[in-house]
Amino acid sequence: MEEPRDECDESGPGPAGLAGRGFVVLCIVSFLSGFFTAPFGSLFPVYVDADLGRIPFYTGYLRAVMLGLGGIFAVVAGRLCDLVGLKPVLLIGLLGSVITGLVFQSSSIWLLTLLVVIMGVSSGHWSTAGQSYLIVSAGAERLGLGGALYFLSSTAGSSLGSLVTGLVKPMWSFQVLGMVMTAAMVAVFALAALFLPSGSTPSTPRSGGSGTGLWSAYRPLLQKREVLLLVGMRLSITGFWGMASYLLPLLVSRVSRDASTTAYFGAVSLAVAVCGQLLTGVLRDRYGRFWPLLIPAAGIVLSAALLGFYIDSLVGLFVFGTALTTTAWAVSTLVPSLIAEVAEPEEKSRLVGLGHTAWSTAMVVGSLAGGLLVEVDASLPFFLGAAIAAVGTSCAFLLCRRLDAPAGGS
Repeated sequence: MEEPRDECDESGPGPAGLAGRGFVVLCIVSFLSGFFTAPFGSLFPVYVDADLGRIPFYTGYLRAVMLGLGGIFAVVAGRLCDLVGLKPVLLIGLLGSVITGLVFQSSSIWLLTLLVVIMGVSSGHWSTAGQSYLIVSAGAERLGLGGALYFLSSTAGSSLGSLVTGLVKPMWSFQVLGMVMTAAMVAVFALAALFLPSGSTPSTPRSGGSGTGLWSAYRPLLQKREVLLLVGMRLSITGFWGMASYLLPLLVSRVSRDASTTAYFGAVSLAVAVCGQLLTGVLRDRYGRFWPLLIPAAGIVLSAALLGFYIDSLVGLFVFGTALTTTAWAVSTLVPSLIAEVAEPEEKSRLVGLGHTAWSTAMVVGSLAGGLLVEVDASLPFFLGAAIAAVGTSCAFLLCRRLDAPAGGS
C-alpha cells in the first residue's frame, strides 16, 4: 500500500512538521488541558467519598460511563471531522474539559451524573480530533516522534498538575479548586480557538458515496483487511493493558503492604515509559515501523508471562511491570502513524474514531475482567493476557507485511 501524503492546503494547520504552528499549539493545548484537569483524575474519588458520602462503586460507575461514552462518540466525532473539519470537533472536545471543574461545585448526584455524561461525550471528540490533527500537522516523515511528543505533552501536564494539586489542596476547598479549574480551562479554550489553525476543511464525499450516515461512512473502512488487523491489534493489546493497569498498583500494594511503594512504582514505570515512547518515535522515523512496532509488541507478551510467574515478588512486579508499561506505551505511540498509512486521506479521522472506540471498549472489558480474574488467581490475568497480547502481536506482524506488500498485491 502506498503511504498517503500529508500535504496541508492553505486552510490546514500550516506547514507540516514538528516546528509548525499547528503541532506546537496542539501540544501546548494538550499540556495545559492535562495540567488544569488533573485534579479531577486525582481527587474525584475522594470528593465523592468524603464530601458526597457515596460508596466507591459509584465513582467506578461514573468512570465507566465516561469511558464508554467516549468510545461511542469517538465514532460520531470521526464522521463529524469529515463534515465540519477538525478544529470545530476539537473545540467540542475541549468543552468537556472546561466543565470538569464544575464537578466539584455540585452536591447533586443527578447534576454530577449529567456533567460526567457531557464530559464523556466530549472526550470522544477530543481524542478523535486531537489525534487526527496530530496526523495532519506533524507530517508523515516525523509522525513517530510527533506522536510521542503529543502523548507526552498530555502525560506531563497531568503529572505536573497532580503534583501542584497535592500542594494546594490543603489550602483550597474542593469548590475553590473547581472554580480555578474552570477559569483556567476557559482560557485554554480561548487559546485553542484563537491560535489553532483550521486543521482541515470539510471533505466532499466521493462520487460513489452514499450520504453522510455513520454506516455508509464506516463500511468501506471495515471492508479493508488492514483496518481489521489494526483494530484487532488495538482490541487485544489494550484489553490486556486494561487488566494490567488496574491490577499492577493493587498487587504492588498487597505485596509491599505499603501504599507509598505503589506511588513509587507508578513514578518509576511512568518515567521509563516516557523514555520508551520517545525512543520508539525516533526509531520509527529513522528505520520504519516494522521493528519499532514488533519488538515492543513481543515485549508485552514476554512481560505478561514473566509477571504471571513472579506475581508474589515485589522486585518482579517492579521490573516486569515497568517493562510492560514501557512496551505498551511504545506500541500506543505508533498507532497514529499506522492510521496515517492504513487510511486514505479522507478516511483518517474516521479510523482514529474507530480506533478510540476499540480502545475504550477494550479498557472497560479488560478492567472488569481483571477485577474478576484476580480473585480466582492473581497470576491468571497475566497468563491469559500473554495469550491475548500474542494475538495482537500477530495482527501487528500481518499488518506490517500487508503495508510492505507491493501495490496491487493481495
